[in-house]
Amino acid sequence: MELSQQAKKFLYEAAKWATILSIIGFIGIGLMIIMSFSMGTILSQIPNDALGVPIQFFSFFYLILAGISFIPIYFLFQFGNNIKNAIKNNDTDLLTFGLKKLKSHYKFIGILTIILMSLNLLFIIFGAFTAILY
Repeated sequence: MELSQQAKKFLYEAAKWATILSIIGFIGIGLMIIMSFSMGTILSQIPNDALGVPIQFFSFFYLILAGISFIPIYFLFQFGNNIKNAIKNNDTDLLTFGLKKLKSHYKFIGILTIILMSLNLLFIIFGAFTAILY
């Protein structure tokens, strides 16, 4: 299989957008990390018993979110850079590696979506049982 010039153009443009989106994602992760360290100061104005959980939980939660978010964003960044370089240098191995990273990105997002949907279903079932019992 060979790529036409039009296909290369589309792929190159998709790679540029993937790089832009990944850079924005890295900035968002940086902001999440800053927020995780700022949570103590921000939430210290609220009484501890009003939150129901310790303030440190929110800091830890933001760090976990940043860590989980990093993985697919990094895959997207690798896709963008490798595809752009592959098209510039006409390198099949870089193209293959870039597409592998795109597959990894979507695989991670797919698995994460399944996990989150399953958790939502469990919360709905738990909520229904709790409503029935009380």
